[in-house]
Amino acid sequence: MKQQRFRAVPVKLAGFLALAAVACLAVVPAAGAAEEPNPLNTVYIKDGKKGLRFVAPEFVYTGEELTILNTTNPRKVGPHTFSMVEESLIPKTAKARQRCFTPKHICMAIAHWHGVKGPHGHVTQNPAKAGAAGWDTEGNLTKKGDSWFTGVKPNATITQVVSAPAGTEITFMCAIHPWMHGSIEVRQGPTG
Repeated sequence: MKQQRFRAVPVKLAGFLALAAVACLAVVPAAGAAEEPNPLNTVYIKDGKKGLRFVAPEFVYTGEELTILNTTNPRKVGPHTFSMVEESLIPKTAKARQRCFTPKHICMAIAHWHGVKGPHGHVTQNPAKAGAAGWDTEGNLTKKGDSWFTGVKPNATITQVVSAPAGTEITFMCAIHPWMHGSIEVRQGPTG
């Protein structure tokens, strides 16, 4: 499976912070024909009768690639993030979700991981990387986690290796729509 490369393009973040995007992110596929993601190792960002949500596999093997695929209409619902965070920081109530983009809350921290400065700042780091290469680091209010901002291109996708160790769990959320969250168990591969 080909790795996707991203060219940083300044992205207005009024949408990132206000949940209504006026964003522009160029996603440039790696050289060669694009391959379809493995549906067993893909986290889908979906919309529909069940609302905005992540649909994720129950588990993934450490060392395998994990693809995040935005299947929503970003011009209709705005962009998303796939942000690895400590589970205790995911806002669980409506009141907590309303405060999520204020100082000392995880959504604001995620914006900072992406280099955003101020309510009308720009995404300057995408993806936001922490720890080892790939998906492995959950962030908190003082430590950056691995995170990807989808921008407004339809069918935006990123693929990275899961470098988190077997026996851990990847916990993730969308900073823009903080009711969207989930987790994936990381297992040792059948040959490991």
